[in-house]
Amino acid sequence: MPLLGIVAMLVAQNFYGTLPIDGVDCNPTEGVAEHIHAQLQLYDRGKRIAVPANIGISQTAGCLYWMHTHDDTGFIHIEAPVVKKYTLGQFFDIWGRDLSWSRADGVVAPHGSHLSIWIDGQAWHGSDPRTIAIRPHEVIVIQSGPPFAKPEKPQWGDM
Repeated sequence: MPLLGIVAMLVAQNFYGTLPIDGVDCNPTEGVAEHIHAQLQLYDRGKRIAVPANIGISQTAGCLYWMHTHDDTGFIHIEAPVVKKYTLGQFFDIWGRDLSWSRADGVVAPHGSHLSIWIDGQAWHGSDPRTIAIRPHEVIVIQSGPPFAKPEKPQWGDM
């Protein structure tokens, strides 16, 4: 690799040795300018699929991305030093999983159809699920079916 390429790569990395993903950095502490909690529920033919704990939390680098999970409840935490629009596509990229009309991680639409996407109980019919903005206390449900599950009501607690 040419010297200029190595320098560019090192400049692109933040102090903690991780590259930003879709404009989302990995910092040692949670940011305070933006604080959003939303829930992602995934269902495959009526069966709930867990969104794993610790998405966006790097134990090896000692940092966490501004978008992350702490447990497997599907709660997405956005705790960022920058106020801006954060999307479901960014979250899936941090997670390292696919998101499209036909696939959301392991949830795959039946051949010839697309996934069912609901936001706060309303059907979503946008052009690309990656563009879905994540807003406070929003419930995003993605499912394939039939059968279709009745989404769970989140327990927001202290969030």
